[in-house]
Amino acid sequence: LLQFLYFIGIGQMSENGDNDGPAAVSEFDTLFALIRDPAVPLHKKTVCIRRIRMSLSRNSDPPIKELLNIDGCLETLVECLGDPRDSKMQFESAWAITNIASGTSEDTTAVVNSGAVKVFSKFILDTKENPEACNQDIVEQAAWAIGNIVGDSAKFRNVVFKEEPELLPALIDMCNYPNLKPTVRDNTTWTLSNFLRGKPSPPRDGVIATLPLFMNNIMNPPSNSVLMDSLWALTYYTDGDTQRVSDILDGYPDVLPKLYCYLKSKTKKILVPALRVIGNIASGTTDHTNRILQSGVLPLIHDLLQPGAIPNAGNIVKECCWLLSNITAESPDQIQQVIDGDLVDLLVYYVKNGRPQDRKEAIWALVNLAYTGTNDQIATILPFVKDLMEVFGRIRHETIQFVELISQLADTQNDKFFDILDRDDLLKLQSTVILLIDESGEDDAGNKWRAHCNKVIQVMEKYEQYQNGSIVPSN
Repeated sequence: LLQFLYFIGIGQMSENGDNDGPAAVSEFDTLFALIRDPAVPLHKKTVCIRRIRMSLSRNSDPPIKELLNIDGCLETLVECLGDPRDSKMQFESAWAITNIASGTSEDTTAVVNSGAVKVFSKFILDTKENPEACNQDIVEQAAWAIGNIVGDSAKFRNVVFKEEPELLPALIDMCNYPNLKPTVRDNTTWTLSNFLRGKPSPPRDGVIATLPLFMNNIMNPPSNSVLMDSLWALTYYTDGDTQRVSDILDGYPDVLPKLYCYLKSKTKKILVPALRVIGNIASGTTDHTNRILQSGVLPLIHDLLQPGAIPNAGNIVKECCWLLSNITAESPDQIQQVIDGDLVDLLVYYVKNGRPQDRKEAIWALVNLAYTGTNDQIATILPFVKDLMEVFGRIRHETIQFVELISQLADTQNDKFFDILDRDDLLKLQSTVILLIDESGEDDAGNKWRAHCNKVIQVMEKYEQYQNGSIVPSN
């Protein structure tokens, strides 16, 4: 083995690793034999681990699977990670394991089963006890690895919560150390955000302690990276839980104006999570929705939805339309603010011209308006009915939403609605639904389409009644 060290260049290499490079997969077995050999000096073992780590660090198709095929490879790396005799070896081991944990769920499972979580946690917990003595490079890798593990799934997040209950408070404290390197703070913030991620959400009392840190980062961001991860953490925290929305609005009354500032950001990585947080708030109680309306969100949404306002808008349009769909589902008073803000025509524009994901949210916003609004408010959709039917003739992805919208318009706006549409429009709608029934067969999807076909038939019957003069016109 020592002869092999010289053969691959390790024997002549300086201790700082000037001559080493990524290992070929064919060398993995021999490198691990060297790492396990008690006769090999620690700094030479470090070189072997570095070469393995460099192979795992490549951006395209890192050889994680090939590595894990070697019996006991992770246990060996974890042993080196916990060996205090050589901090460089610990650092390289930490980095290698972090790369493995960033792979598939199967790879992350292997890391968890190797006992790495306890060793990584010890570095962070020791930092809490003596922050000035810690090796920040190793601690950064430890935090990064934990972030990969808890971000992989709710299952592993809960495992870490259970096995290392002091870890989350230690990570929070670490972010507040005055001498912490910016990269360590960035990675630790990202890791903390992953503790809030995943479904089912973690218990509120288990993560509410993170809010002061995240909110401070949002109000006074030390870097764009920390701001972005703190905003995403807030999206995870407020997702689908009205109590958690109240935690934000009641505990941090200045947060909405700050979020609105970020809606004007030119950096989409900041704008999108800020928009998502506001959308989550809009999906809360009526009071939550009123608070974002009263603080002036709609003019900002109007500006964001202007065609061409943001080049390569990505998911911004989708998020705006989703936010509006939450508002139009609430009450006539809130719907009126959407109408007064000239947003209905923009919703129709994106039904006609948006990407499929934009179109879906925009049509749902109109459907919610049709079901929640007054007759006069629903009538604001009528000028666009022909345009909407023309879109329906080109796409089928949102057929259910179109049927719901047409059905509600027929119920509430009968004479005005039937003056706009003719029988051929309704026959086209029915033909498409029948085609979708045939494609779906006898399963649940087919039954769903049959129910919607019946709705179209009911609309056609009302149309015939209107043509025969046997239906009372709407007011």
